[in-house]
Amino acid sequence: MPPCVKAPLWTGARFPRLLNTSRTVIIRRGAEGGGIDGSHRGDAMKFIYVDESGARDQGDVFTMCGLMVDAYKLRKKTADLDAKLEAVFALHPGTRGDLKTKRFINGGGAWNQVPAQERKDFLRSLCQLAVENGGKVYGVALSFQRFDAAIAAGHGHPFENSYWIAGAMLVSALVQKKMQGVANSKGLTVFIMDDNKHEMATLSDGLYRCHDWYDGLYQCRGTKRGKRVWLDRKPKDRFDQIINTAFAIKSDHSSLVQVADAISWVYRRHLELKTQAEAYAGEQAYYQELVDILEPQRLKLGNCPAAPCVTFYQAAQHADWAI
Repeated sequence: MPPCVKAPLWTGARFPRLLNTSRTVIIRRGAEGGGIDGSHRGDAMKFIYVDESGARDQGDVFTMCGLMVDAYKLRKKTADLDAKLEAVFALHPGTRGDLKTKRFINGGGAWNQVPAQERKDFLRSLCQLAVENGGKVYGVALSFQRFDAAIAAGHGHPFENSYWIAGAMLVSALVQKKMQGVANSKGLTVFIMDDNKHEMATLSDGLYRCHDWYDGLYQCRGTKRGKRVWLDRKPKDRFDQIINTAFAIKSDHSSLVQVADAISWVYRRHLELKTQAEAYAGEQAYYQELVDILEPQRLKLGNCPAAPCVTFYQAAQHADWAI
């Protein structure tokens, strides 16, 4: 019996490597793999928790961000976040189950009973805890206006007009690009999304079928005949760093998805304030402070070939965002 790693239940497990039980999903690994407790850390699994903020009827900015955590740090990171949330809920019981960042930071619902400074301090502490002890941020920010213009320009994109799939596939490509340079990491990243019933099947198919349009986002450079060139991807090594489907989980079932929501909101509001007036004095400086906490741990694509996918995302990204 090969070693296996147990993780919380996610929906959408549809492939042979994922054995769904009533309480857990068991992810089988080869006999050489180490455990989730940190043994064989060179090939430890990675978990990235992803959420988004923004929609067409809410403004021009859409962000989708993920927090990546090593498997052997997952239990402690989750416990620390759960403890922080429980401390808030203990003081303000009416806020339990209502932790969408936009609502709590703006004092929506039961959160209007929590002092504004306490809410601000809480969001700051979530950002700090997210990137402590090796937490890494992966993300994208799109402008709907620029996205629509990039769609109209015709770059051969395979996701129709879905900004959600465009964002999720870019985050996936970014994970692929960064993890393919890590020794013994092949196929060991688990992609966990806040549940989107309309789009999740399309995302899972996108990761499984691995359309070659995305190749330019994570191509590697190598040497051929003495020259440095971009190496072609092959079907077998497309998105091979990620478990071959994405998983959905309700945000209120995972403190790490809630943290991903917080990160996405922080970047969204930071970008909105580039062109919008502050809702209160000092709001822009506050969000800049939060971005300064997160940004050193945000990974970017870096150098890429002049491919249609790269051109599209450069055109669709928010003007004040760098992919």
